[in-house]
Amino acid sequence: MNNKIPAVEKTLLLLQALSRKKYSQAELSRELKITMSTTYRILSTLRGHDWVRKDEDGNYALSNGLLPLLTRFRSEMERLEHAKKIVSRISREHRMACKLSIRRDHEQLTLFRAEPPGPVALTGQTGSTFPLIEGSVGAALLCTETDETLRNLVKECDADIPEKKDPKLLFKGVAEIREKGYALNLRKNRWNIAAMSVPLYGEDGRTADAALTVIGSAEDFAGPKAEKLANILRNAIEECQSGESSNQETTL
Repeated sequence: MNNKIPAVEKTLLLLQALSRKKYSQAELSRELKITMSTTYRILSTLRGHDWVRKDEDGNYALSNGLLPLLTRFRSEMERLEHAKKIVSRISREHRMACKLSIRRDHEQLTLFRAEPPGPVALTGQTGSTFPLIEGSVGAALLCTETDETLRNLVKECDADIPEKKDPKLLFKGVAEIREKGYALNLRKNRWNIAAMSVPLYGEDGRTADAALTVIGSAEDFAGPKAEKLANILRNAIEECQSGESSNQETTL
């Protein structure tokens, strides 16, 4: 079932295009495959709210009317920027791959990653996307969702992944997050690697805005190593939420 509103979808595409550079009406119409009349109406509406302005050369650009909306996310962006530094530090100090992921619609997006020195990379490149329900990252990003929402997300996923074949894997990971604060996936994935993820909650404490993950071999998480890594991630999350740098190192 498609619940999207075409006019809103076109407006968002237009705003995304203008976030990259200036466009004329004709260029927007051609690039976004929207009729000239619809493009004109969208631009006129956005100009009326000062979200878009028209320059003397006839090109359109984003305008100051968007600032009140963007200001609300400033602290969140600063927190994510701080988290990127923590990702690099964890990878450097503990010689493990580490990444920061966020939710984007029905996908998980790798916002930033760091790899220890070595010939083989364990994480996807920055900007890589994966099915939202997949792995420990999916469990961390979805840990505040209802069981009904989780079932619907599994149903809507069309990727050939373990969580699609066996939804209990997703529910198990979410249950781990709620009970222990972290989810550990020991090679039950497409890449036969092990990963541990923890959620980074929003200011309201009710939604998971991001997931912090360390990736390695099953041996990296064997025995007491798992709890030590969990403590490293917990401390990192506390640091992200407080915005303060920690000078303490946790040894494995």
